Amino acid sequence: MIQTENLSGYRWFEDATNDTDIVAIQRTETGWVVFATDERATPQGRREFTAEEPALENFLSRLRSSNSVEWREKARRENTPRYFVRELRVDGRLVPARLFRRRETDHGPVDEMLVDVDTWHPDTKGVLERAIRFPLDSDLEEISDAAASEVFAMVARREYTPLTRR
Repeated sequence: MIQTENLSGYRWFEDATNDTDIVAIQRTETGWVVFATDERATPQGRREFTAEEPALENFLSRLRSSNSVEWREKARRENTPRYFVRELRVDGRLVPARLFRRRETDHGPVDEMLVDVDTWHPDTKGVLERAIRFPLDSDLEEISDAAASEVFAMVARREYTPLTRR
């Protein structure tokens, strides 16, 4: 998946002691650890896992977030809504559980969450704001307009399946 999506800036079960601006996953005595490093190679957002699958999911989500900076900048310049998804494991598959969007207005950004077909409510808890400010510590992943359209269709059908686009 990493090669398919052309993701970079990671260490896969390797030492990441002196690497800057990467996402790493490592095996420990008690399980797995996922973290990112900053511009000084200081580990940030360290999360420990006892099971491999959640560790790999967290690693991939963080890696996608760190690789989407250029895409986010382009969307910001074009003033298009940005979409973020929270996925949960249902029957062994990751499926969308909540969709958020940020849209720009004359008064600044507006963060909302989808509650039903074409029905958005304000994100009053600041979930999206925290995800944007601290992407490596978030369980939200930024997705494309095409992937958001998939979620809209799932909500309309009331049938949730894994996303085929990101």
